[in-house]
Amino acid sequence: MSDVNPHVRVVIVGDVFDDIIVRPTSGIRTDTDTLASIERRAGGSAANTAAWLGSLGTLVDFVGRTNVTDTSRHENLLRDSGVTPHLAGELVLPTGTIVVIVEANDTRTMLTEKGANVDTSPADLTDSMLSAAAHLHFTGYTLFSGQPVAGFTDLVRRAKAHGVTVSVDPGSSGFIVDHGVRGFLEAVEGVDILFPNLDEGRELSGRTDAAGIVDALAEHFPVVALTLGRRGALVGAGTGVDALRIPISCVPAEPRDTTGAGDAFDAGFLAGLFDGLTASDRPLAAQGEGLRRRLEQAGTSGVAAATRAIQIVGARPGGVVPHDALG
Repeated sequence: MSDVNPHVRVVIVGDVFDDIIVRPTSGIRTDTDTLASIERRAGGSAANTAAWLGSLGTLVDFVGRTNVTDTSRHENLLRDSGVTPHLAGELVLPTGTIVVIVEANDTRTMLTEKGANVDTSPADLTDSMLSAAAHLHFTGYTLFSGQPVAGFTDLVRRAKAHGVTVSVDPGSSGFIVDHGVRGFLEAVEGVDILFPNLDEGRELSGRTDAAGIVDALAEHFPVVALTLGRRGALVGAGTGVDALRIPISCVPAEPRDTTGAGDAFDAGFLAGLFDGLTASDRPLAAQGEGLRRRLEQAGTSGVAAATRAIQIVGARPGGVVPHDALG
């Protein structure tokens, strides 16, 4: 593959949504009106990550499903971010939709209609796509969308057979509660990089502190990149005397909309991990200081992308900067 295209190519399979972002101007009053600003933006955890990754200059393919009436619109939106889309159009199921209610203190309530995403299958990602890729990414939203979980375990095996590394974002602590820690860990066996946030890390590890979470999850995954909101991230690799634990700080920023911040982190991390490498390079095979430098670069890039994401409305890099943020 490297003889044809020396650049790193990432393939992402998963959810694509229409996000309806609602920001009430006051507390929500039941049985009557509450004034709010309402924005319609493209979303979906996996599609968001693809868009951020493409905007950062990485070659990326995205595989997903929408209703056929929305397919061209979503394809064009992805292309605008530098993504090569591979969207199947459903005739009956609607495009997935999420109503995101953003309230004070960064609190978000999400009401979700999965729509066409329930038919997104590991089989949608062909061996020819994997053979052209250096890395595969998917999320818990897709893992638990309704398709047999065993198909995703097999997808990880297929990727490994092509020499492709794999990352997973759990997507939601609620999914872990619903399906069980053991079920999740078994489904993603063989994954190289896990991207949990603090709540997901706590559910998966049974620990409450960041260091303890990373130590526990490092028993299952070669690399754990734990996001900590305003405190940045903690990146870990390995266990025992050879363990690496790399705290990544962030520059404080006033959040305008935290939707998609974790997706942006994932993209920034992957862009930083592969920056300057060719498709034949294997950054996770490095050891010692070489691996530390690569993971620190990845973590710093991830936090920078997440910081940028929270300063715009919407989950994609093309989101709107509110007028009051322009000074």
